[in-house]
Amino acid sequence: MPNRLGGRVWGSFVEVKVNMPRVLTRELKRINRGVVLVSSITDPYQPVERRYELTRKCIELLSSSKLEVTVLTKSTLFKRDLDSMDKEKFELGVTVTTIQAHRELEPLSDHPIARLEALKEASQEGFKTFLFLGPLIPGVVDEEIDEIVELAYSSGVSYIIVDKLNVKGDVVQSIMSTLNKSHLNKFVNAIYDKSWLRNIKEKIIEICKRFHIPCDFCF
Repeated sequence: MPNRLGGRVWGSFVEVKVNMPRVLTRELKRINRGVVLVSSITDPYQPVERRYELTRKCIELLSSSKLEVTVLTKSTLFKRDLDSMDKEKFELGVTVTTIQAHRELEPLSDHPIARLEALKEASQEGFKTFLFLGPLIPGVVDEEIDEIVELAYSSGVSYIIVDKLNVKGDVVQSIMSTLNKSHLNKFVNAIYDKSWLRNIKEKIIEICKRFHIPCDFCF
């Protein structure tokens, strides 16, 4: 990765793979079953997608295949492509990490409530939908769990997936340098509390039961 960065700051640029539809067309000739995730590490609906429409072209190709497709994003742009998705094969999910600290941690993404409102539209059109809650930011997300799950319930999600924060590398320091003073103090107090993860998991399970929403954990 360092060689590819070429002095650039990670997160400040996008390398657009303009040949993706051509590569996918070739690969689909060899694959006739399975599930495709669009996508995880890289959001399929980054702002540049409005210009290049690479995700839309890939969605159209996947719709014509025999594969099942899961779309996961932090954008509302997926609404543009609902007309190209087969309701029998596609399910749609949005990621929500935090509402209160959204602008600090995700300054270029759509507001979490807007994402859930867009998901509600998809649910109303007959798509199976879900919420990806994570990564859980200790001390920040604690007071938001009730609101987020209730909004997910109102959006018609079928289930919720939850994941913890990966604290490898400089992740903790990066978050600390971004949060405002109020959120920072709560984060610092919780991140080193060994019982925090267990307690927040129990809280999420309790709230999901209240709303009768199945939840699964990646930890």
